[in-house]
Amino acid sequence: MLALVAIEWLFAILVLVVFTNRYVFGSALRLADRRTTPAHDQDPRVWPSVAIIVPVFNEGPSIVRTAESFASLDYPRDRLSVCFVDDRSTDDTFRHLMAVEAKFPWMRVEQNPVNMGKRLGIKNAVLRDRSDLILSVDSDVVVEKQALRNLVRHLITSGSDAVGGCVFVSNADVNWLTRMQAVKYWIGYQFLKNLENAFSHVMCLSGCLTLYRRAALVAVDGDLEKRTFLGDEVKYGEDRFLTRKLVEHGFRTRLCFTARCYTKAPATLNHYLSQQLRWRRSNTVDFLTAIPHLNQFHPMVLVHYMAIALLLFFYPLFLVSQIMRLGFVVPMLEHALLVSVFAMAYELNKHRLPKMAQTSGVWFLAMAFVFPVMYITMTPLAIATLGTTSWETRGHNKVAAAQKAAAPGGGT
Repeated sequence: MLALVAIEWLFAILVLVVFTNRYVFGSALRLADRRTTPAHDQDPRVWPSVAIIVPVFNEGPSIVRTAESFASLDYPRDRLSVCFVDDRSTDDTFRHLMAVEAKFPWMRVEQNPVNMGKRLGIKNAVLRDRSDLILSVDSDVVVEKQALRNLVRHLITSGSDAVGGCVFVSNADVNWLTRMQAVKYWIGYQFLKNLENAFSHVMCLSGCLTLYRRAALVAVDGDLEKRTFLGDEVKYGEDRFLTRKLVEHGFRTRLCFTARCYTKAPATLNHYLSQQLRWRRSNTVDFLTAIPHLNQFHPMVLVHYMAIALLLFFYPLFLVSQIMRLGFVVPMLEHALLVSVFAMAYELNKHRLPKMAQTSGVWFLAMAFVFPVMYITMTPLAIATLGTTSWETRGHNKVAAAQKAAAPGGGT
């Protein structure tokens, strides 16, 4: 009984720290930070050259829509290049990439010799390129017309080395699952990174839309060459790993609120669970491997980072303790109250998003049930399967089967 009480008290302290940092200190720091206002950023005298690098795996025809959003970017064409890196897709993606290259001759397509994962695909493309800046974009993303211009302006004016954009959902109204996620994405980019952003120490910049100084990527190239955990190669959580390595090397990472893009949220429970499992593996490995480098973090960010890390492990224990005391209804009611506040905030602000990213905030109430269930099931499962090497994305089983069949004795 004493152990259960200790877990519950520790959980309460961690929740207080994280909540205060994210929603109180973080919001206050954002309001006081002049760098977050569009008026702060100025056009450079000469626009730097930018290479957009897109890692692609089993994306199908939707890759054409991504390419069309690049063609619409408000950025000097002579300072812009695009490279799609196909990681040996097993569907018809490469055929669609060839159609993109034919339609937009200034975009090029490369194909990895073998399936090597997102990290190495981007790394090799960066080493071959000589542009001043590298824009990483995921293959299912639609980028707003002004996004690149705003990222460049913010990176230069703020003196940053990597700047991420805000990511919203492009298929918001498909079903209850995408509607719930549409609200969650909005909350994530409005609140969760504000404290880290104030100190130019954003710990995870999304591969959906992040602009890097090429020199910064080259500086961490050695860290990206071979990423393992307990002897196993790791291919998940690439965005978080890269961002943390930049922070550890002293580079400044920020979020630009005026640069926006739109990604497809998982529309089936199977894909959603795979995503959540992958993200929890990523978080766990990131926290564990960051321990030797904690002295590189800003003190305020370090406190926040460690509180989130401990919460990841203690939250499932707290839920178990509540179940053992037949008190599971209490955290459910607490979550329902909190998500109701966020749902209302989304409703008041969703008119600023395009129609494809809008839905009813009422659907976020499902998170009151989904959030604790994901933690009590997916977190232990993630810890138990840290050794997986899979992308854990669309088609990953197909490529694994193909590689197995190609190996000596495979398929027998």
